[in-house]
Amino acid sequence: MRAPQLLLSNPDGWRMAGPGGFRRLPNGIIESYGGPGLFWYAQEAFGDFVLSIEWRIALPEDNSGVFLRAPPLKDDPQPAIERGYEVQIDDRGLDPAAQVFGSALHLTGAIYEQAPAVRRCSRAVAHWNYFEINASGPTISVRLNGEQVSLLENASREPRGHIGLQNHHEGSAVQFRNLRLLPG
Repeated sequence: MRAPQLLLSNPDGWRMAGPGGFRRLPNGIIESYGGPGLFWYAQEAFGDFVLSIEWRIALPEDNSGVFLRAPPLKDDPQPAIERGYEVQIDDRGLDPAAQVFGSALHLTGAIYEQAPAVRRCSRAVAHWNYFEINASGPTISVRLNGEQVSLLENASREPRGHIGLQNHHEGSAVQFRNLRLLPG
């Protein structure tokens, strides 16, 4: 069995698409600022894998996401949104089209607009949360803090691609640490 890759420990492998970015903080933490953009791992594309990452928000309106199987990017994150998958971080569950809160397709742990989050299990603001995301063939499952929150079967977008972290909007500061990826 291969050892998990500690992907945030290699800053040279990451690229930024779009405005804003991520700042490095002590203890291996990175924090989003500005946006909308995507900090993506350009060194390798992945098909099947288990990805684990810790994250926390500073304010209730903070928003971000973990992207999977995204195509290579240049200056624009839009291809990742259209062809990859996003595991949502938005405890308000804001549906931007309808301008309503509480949408299961936009709630933390949902596979954005593809598979709803079936429960809320994020910890309070400023507390660390833990995602475990399993991508296996056409199935993507998401566990949040040990609870199964979403499942997408028969995924029809890219079967292989890059991973990324979203910086959503000015004023949103989501922190990430301990990103590990175990290729399948």
